[in-house]
Amino acid sequence: MTDTSPEDGQSLEAMPETIELTFSNPPLAIGSEVLVQDAEGTDWATGDVQIVDNTAQQAISADAPAGEYTVTWRVVSSDSHPIEGVFGFTAEGPAAVVSPSPTPAEQPSPSTSDAVAPSQPETAVPQQVGPEAVDEGVSAGFLIILAVLAGAFAGIVTVVLVLRRRKETTTDQ
Repeated sequence: MTDTSPEDGQSLEAMPETIELTFSNPPLAIGSEVLVQDAEGTDWATGDVQIVDNTAQQAISADAPAGEYTVTWRVVSSDSHPIEGVFGFTAEGPAAVVSPSPTPAEQPSPSTSDAVAPSQPETAVPQQVGPEAVDEGVSAGFLIILAVLAGAFAGIVTVVLVLRRRKETTTDQ
């Protein structure tokens, strides 16, 4: 892990909407868990961990109160080893109240909307982690097992052909 948002020990004016963990390599989208617990041990994380590029993101409930929080995280690294850690932060106030969307007359013009667009790349698609996750391809483990089975089958066929040829050669003499 290279960075967290909020940072360990940071004091914030309001509860953040998400916890972000940044890694040197993209974590795998399996078995990820981020708990955001208050002093009483209540977990205020909501929804599944989202993996986007090198970042794991965990949404926090809008009802989370001010206070001290402990973030306990666990992800599977790109080399398939589980990694985990703990850090803390303090929120001086509850989550910031989201203002209602502007009326059509107040909406920014298309030329100014780019200036307020989120900095997240448009091509990044979050991966759902959890039982509802969809497998979008063939796993490397399956391919390895398939290659081992194909190799074993080829070996058995070769041994049978060699033994058959030896038997035919011995019976012809």
